[in-house]
Amino acid sequence: MGEMNALAVLERAQELFLAKDLNTFAGMFAADGTHELPFAPPGVPTFLRGREEIRRYLTSITSTPLELTGFHGLRVHHTADPEVIIAEYEGHGRVLRTGKPYRMPYIQLLRARDGEIVTWRDYWSPLSGVQALGVRGMLPTIARTAAARWRRRTPAA
Repeated sequence: MGEMNALAVLERAQELFLAKDLNTFAGMFAADGTHELPFAPPGVPTFLRGREEIRRYLTSITSTPLELTGFHGLRVHHTADPEVIIAEYEGHGRVLRTGKPYRMPYIQLLRARDGEIVTWRDYWSPLSGVQALGVRGMLPTIARTAAARWRRRTPAA
């Protein structure tokens, strides 16, 4: 990935997320990088370490009840550490089942080194997802994610 700075890494990650290319997005992480989701709802991991663990999680969520169509209002805060930025923006999309629009606020802390994601701390609002989908609409997603997580922890027979 060469000399991409943290902002360029964020912009590339957003492009991949919109294209639903979460496998390539996972490949942007350093081999021992972390993906943190401090506000994740039940059934969604709050901490992932390592590119392959992150890849397994991200590729398990490619089919969701929400279609993300764009990111808006990007504000980037640079820190004293040139590897770290804090980004604020809003994801816009629609609920696939109903066509209802939704908005999801994000605040992300990103540490990028040598063009790779070292830390991606993602503060997104599960409440926005519940509001868009309703509680009943969230249950299949939570169940699917929990089942995928359980499969990752269970050794093959």
